[in-house]
Amino acid sequence: MAISSKFETTSTTNTQTAAYNEKGGITSQLCTWVGDLTLDDVPEAVRTRAKYIFLDGIACALVGAKVPWSAKAFEAFSSFEDPGRHVVIGYEERLGATAAATLNGSWIQACEVDDYHSVAPLHSQAVVIPPLFAAAISAKYHPLAPQVPGGKELLLATIVGFEVGPRVGMALHGTEVLARGWHCGSVFGGPAAAASSSKLLGLSADQTEDAIGVACTQASGLMAAQYDGMVKRMHHGFAARNGLLGTMLAWNGYQGIKKVFERPYGGFLAMFGVGSKHTPNTLPEEITKDLGQFWHTAEWIRLKLHACCGGIHGTIECLAEMQALYPNRLRGVESLAQIKDIHIQLGDAVYHHCGWAPEERPLSATGGQMNTAFVAASQLVDEQVLLEQFATPKLNRDEIWNLIYKTHCTHTPTLDKPNIGCGSIIKITFQDDTQIEHTLLQPKGVDEPITNDEILEKFRRLTGNLISADRQARIEALVLGMEDLTDIEDLIDLLSVEVPNSLQ
Repeated sequence: MAISSKFETTSTTNTQTAAYNEKGGITSQLCTWVGDLTLDDVPEAVRTRAKYIFLDGIACALVGAKVPWSAKAFEAFSSFEDPGRHVVIGYEERLGATAAATLNGSWIQACEVDDYHSVAPLHSQAVVIPPLFAAAISAKYHPLAPQVPGGKELLLATIVGFEVGPRVGMALHGTEVLARGWHCGSVFGGPAAAASSSKLLGLSADQTEDAIGVACTQASGLMAAQYDGMVKRMHHGFAARNGLLGTMLAWNGYQGIKKVFERPYGGFLAMFGVGSKHTPNTLPEEITKDLGQFWHTAEWIRLKLHACCGGIHGTIECLAEMQALYPNRLRGVESLAQIKDIHIQLGDAVYHHCGWAPEERPLSATGGQMNTAFVAASQLVDEQVLLEQFATPKLNRDEIWNLIYKTHCTHTPTLDKPNIGCGSIIKITFQDDTQIEHTLLQPKGVDEPITNDEILEKFRRLTGNLISADRQARIEALVLGMEDLTDIEDLIDLLSVEVPNSLQ
């Protein structure tokens, strides 16, 4: 289904947006919009796209549930947390609300097959879907719940989260946060989780502001986690937990930080804007800019076709095009052995995030998925970058490391413009000193966006060996028909199933 780049908006929506800009500060304006938004305000194409993104997130969680680092996390949580009623996707055991939200967020991000935002880097599925599941179950069984949400409320709350996260990120100049070493999605993912779960529970604008304030004061995420270890996988799970915790506290009357986005001393933007190379260092107006008119859900949330950091997708597809153009030089062991140097030019954020030279051999699976040289070598050798490229036996192959040692990355301002930050310029020099060069500015998913039919095919491909065909079909039907879902727990229960390890 094609997604138009411009959506028709009613005069009512435009009038409402103008009214919000006259009310209080940025935080209040955002929370008022969240509280007032109805499904009728959302274009049908946006509602449809949100459901497909949601379905893709479920697939990512099922794939990520049993990989070694996820299994280790579940073992730790289940050892210290009491059993609860909240589903941990891919497991039959259930835990408490915040534990389940943390783990489910970690599962969605566990294998790098999820979504990303190319202007304000964020994995929206991981910070929005898990707290919504936890909030829905909490509301169903809480005697004083303000409302027991159904499918319509779930869809609307999902869209709220998908819209809020990128807007907060753009107020911090988006990719620049990543370039400074913050795992930006875990920084501005918390407000998205809080806003969406507050919407699901029907909290007031004032309570939503409290929830966002609590989420913002917990924001963190050090990008040094990408080199080794396992905790990088859990960063967005932390953000999901932070937003859910803020919502639960606000639901019970606990006051958070008011005006958290505009406070000059200790405010969210003020503090995370410190060290910015931009003038001004923050853009608070981006948080409420074009609310109800421009929809990140349909325009700028991208879905991955390769199992690695979204910033490297341009490199993969640039090399794939080069392999098609020069098959005699870039295909086969003997041809690849003739390569003397691979120079990859990247945008600022991707260069700092993924352009580093490996310090040791082998890399961890996390390090491999975050490293441009490793991913480029995998594309040249295997002509694909899927989960199997990061299985333990493939992390230390000589044919991969011979190419890694010949690869160097540099930053070029040419790729720093919005929406081409994931692009790549590659020059390959051979032993005879001949060279070939190619440029790709926007990978598939950015230009053109992955279609809804392709998302459905991806869901079926990723989950085909993990769950039964019947369960797969039932999940599809409930998510894509979300407006007709009476009890959200019917969907959540389908995810309480033992799945095998998807990374062998």
